[in-house]
Amino acid sequence: MAGADHYGEGDAGGEKSAFRWIDLARYAVAAVVLVLIVAVIVNAIKLVLRPESLSLSIIGGTVFVRRFQPPPPPATLLFDFNLRAHNPSGRAHMYFLGITAYLFDINTSAAAADPGPDSFIYFPLVDMPLLPLKFMDNFAEANATRDVMTASFFDELYGGSSSASVRGVTVRLDGVLVTEVAVKNKTRTATYFCGPVLVVRGDPGDAAFQDTPDAPSTDQEQRGQLGS
Repeated sequence: MAGADHYGEGDAGGEKSAFRWIDLARYAVAAVVLVLIVAVIVNAIKLVLRPESLSLSIIGGTVFVRRFQPPPPPATLLFDFNLRAHNPSGRAHMYFLGITAYLFDINTSAAAADPGPDSFIYFPLVDMPLLPLKFMDNFAEANATRDVMTASFFDELYGGSSSASVRGVTVRLDGVLVTEVAVKNKTRTATYFCGPVLVVRGDPGDAAFQDTPDAPSTDQEQRGQLGS
């Protein structure tokens, strides 16, 4: 009988040990699930508060230039292009404000700290407010005379042939990007580079330019990564 009692106690101890391991396994699984839930919540918060960057492109990859008519004194060029913006965030409103467009020829870096002197022309654009997941077109127009533009480029585009052009141009867009989620705002300076772009003396309605591909943008951080 004593032997039987001893066997029963050992069996009970084994069952208790098994139950302890099952409990430990349950706790471990619960801890893993909790960590995963926290990770998902943190990533969701990051996605909401730090949405993707604004996406910009020059429609048709072309900036059109034509002589201002009737020609005033002094001679004037009219620049004309469509800048399209896309807000890829599903929750954040985005505002691209205080925009300046700089045009750089193929032999000049568009990444200068002070882009004005290095670009062959620059001008302001209107602000672009975008709702979540929405597109917006900015039909940009700007006048330029020879005294506000690099003279050689002005002479080529104004006095050259009816199809005078500058190829391989980079359009740099500087501004302030505001992202707004509920009552939280995040503001930063933003720089985008679109290219290569064709600057041509022509008309946007010309059939020759109807099917040309867009010139998408990279932002400054992406450009640095691409160049590394």
